[in-house]
Amino acid sequence: MSQLMHMLRWDITLQARNYIYVANVVSTAAIIVFVMLLPVDPLPASAASFFIFADPALIGLSFIGAIVMMEKASRVLSALGVTPSPPSVYVASKTLTMSVNGILSGLAVAWFALDGTFDWGLMMLALALSNTVAVLMGLAIVARAPSMNGLMIFLLFGTSILFIPLLPHFGLVSGPLEWVFAVIPSYAMLLSFEGAANPSLLSQAEWIYAIGYQVLWIIIGWFWALREFKQSIVSEGR
Repeated sequence: MSQLMHMLRWDITLQARNYIYVANVVSTAAIIVFVMLLPVDPLPASAASFFIFADPALIGLSFIGAIVMMEKASRVLSALGVTPSPPSVYVASKTLTMSVNGILSGLAVAWFALDGTFDWGLMMLALALSNTVAVLMGLAIVARAPSMNGLMIFLLFGTSILFIPLLPHFGLVSGPLEWVFAVIPSYAMLLSFEGAANPSLLSQAEWIYAIGYQVLWIIIGWFWALREFKQSIVSEGR
């Protein structure tokens, strides 16, 4: 526990020093301004859930990628490889700090998109799950990036896949084919945000899927990120 607390303090200091929190506020403010300029107030649950989803998707993939690339460039990862702290502490610290950022910014977007009329408990749960999934996926992806240019390619590919479920989300794909998109974790994220905006929109089965599938991806993402981080240390960031 002491190792985790030490790593948490290190990550918070590093993120503040590198203006990650400033960038988070700016990106969230940009989404909120765009939402406020729309002629509909409050937004329909489907539209609001998209804007809420966009925030953790950005933080989980882009911001965590930038942080790890900076640590690679400054040889921090190589130094961590010879410390007594296990890789799980590094992954847990990054996941906790960035997920909290995503939860706070996601709540801000939800407040303005829905005029504060949403289920706070369900929204907190949806944001916690989705941000954890996104951050763990971001950690796994950035570990294989050989450079910033390589990271941009990986992120473009990753975000493209994550945004595919927007097709059934906005009714562009329907029927049995819609559930083909359900294998992508962002489908469950969008569904949980829509349900948090209006719980009556989701059936019990849909809630079980939305929550359970994200929990499954947290487990997958944890071991995936841990494996990639271990390999990146062994080869000094690849």
